[in-house]
Amino acid sequence: MKQLIGYAVAALGLIATQAAAAPITYYVQSEPYTAITNSTACPVGVCKAYGAGQRLSGTITFFGPLDPDLDVQTDDVGHMIDDFQLSDGQNTYTLLNAGVPDPNMVINFANVSTDASGVITAFEFKFDRTNGAPYSVSVMPSNDLQTRVSTIYFTSIHPAVSVDNNARCTARGTVSNAPTNTPGAGCIQTTVIPAEGASQAQAGTVTMSLTPPASPAPVPTLSEWAMILLGALLASGAALHLQRRRQTA
Repeated sequence: MKQLIGYAVAALGLIATQAAAAPITYYVQSEPYTAITNSTACPVGVCKAYGAGQRLSGTITFFGPLDPDLDVQTDDVGHMIDDFQLSDGQNTYTLLNAGVPDPNMVINFANVSTDASGVITAFEFKFDRTNGAPYSVSVMPSNDLQTRVSTIYFTSIHPAVSVDNNARCTARGTVSNAPTNTPGAGCIQTTVIPAEGASQAQAGTVTMSLTPPASPAPVPTLSEWAMILLGALLASGAALHLQRRRQTA
């Protein structure tokens, strides 16, 4: 009997450990972009144009609970990221490709603050998508595809969101500020020159929450507005007809 009880306690402990280590997903969403600079030519890479109604959105999934009382100024949790699915309206960023880490995706940094329960209260993230790693750096106008990088940066410290497409990397990380999964390869400075095929969009604020953001109420199309007005006219006509019948009765 004691042996069975011991097995039961061990099983419960294993279940509790597995539950504690369950992946945790945060939802990311920025306000729509308020400042946009689009490319005017495309001598190298893939040019894309951001739109005013677009925004940064998606999810970041961690392997399990984060440590409590982390400080966004010092604590990088890139090693805890299981995957992310983020879209800037033009590019999609995913850490894994068919379950395998994408060699062209770089976690530049992923710093967070957490409360006593390990819930994120402040954050600063930067992810890079390269055209082959390690990628080169250019301080002069360059048509070298290896210097081009697309990036997403968002933070709650000083509300800001900045996304770049096909920008030119002019400074890479060093050992002292190396990104989590590709030491020294993170692009810490980009140049966005529309004539070189680069675009950029910015927004003022971004949220990161354990609950999905509320979906905006759908705006009726012209045909739907026509049906709504027709229904209102029919209802008004029926009410008027009924009122006249009552008056003549």
